[in-house]
Amino acid sequence: MAVEAATGGATTSVSATAERRGRRGTLATWRRVWRAAQEAAAHTLLLCFTALLALKLDGLICCSWWVLFTPLWLFHAVIARCRFSLPASSSPQICQMTSCHSIVATPLLVAFELLLCVYLEGRGEPFIDLKLVFLPLLALEIITLVDNFRMCGALMPGHGETMTDEAIWEKLPHFWVAISMVFLLAATSLMLLKLCGDAVTLGWWDLFINFGISQCFGLLGCTRWSNPMVCR
Repeated sequence: MAVEAATGGATTSVSATAERRGRRGTLATWRRVWRAAQEAAAHTLLLCFTALLALKLDGLICCSWWVLFTPLWLFHAVIARCRFSLPASSSPQICQMTSCHSIVATPLLVAFELLLCVYLEGRGEPFIDLKLVFLPLLALEIITLVDNFRMCGALMPGHGETMTDEAIWEKLPHFWVAISMVFLLAATSLMLLKLCGDAVTLGWWDLFINFGISQCFGLLGCTRWSNPMVCR
């Protein structure tokens, strides 16, 4: 009787464990499905905005700028939780540090887009100055620059500690993004001056060289890109 009871208890325990694993697997599957649907929706909204913008610039449609930017704002709403995240660190202390730019990125971008809509709706007589429109975008770039340099300093070894290969790989993405922000900030400032007529002699090729260099360094920053909210 005792042997049968022990065998029955073991069987029940194994069945319960298998059931829990099955539930976890089902939950993980639904999470992957939800993530894939979220990514598909984000790309679709971004494609809609790009197509509407191209049609608007070609004069094929005459919709309001507010209607045109609606897909872009929905795009921000879809990806607001997972965008602009810094690479995660294996150190628990660093992992708990909240990146400032990941918090303010979406509000500042939306503010820039709203001001841009107000400016474009002016139809030749803008209600606000173009330099004021670019302030949120410049603020975001400066915050991202400072934030990444701050993370580089936080990942530096302490007194008496040696720099390991893992620490170098954790620091490099922040360093590349910081360098990318330097060129992006310069390119945005020069573009603003050119649009305002303060840098007439500046050519568009000279301007977009800075954007190209910024994108190259940003690509290097994606070598070990991960969400800091998931610390392993």
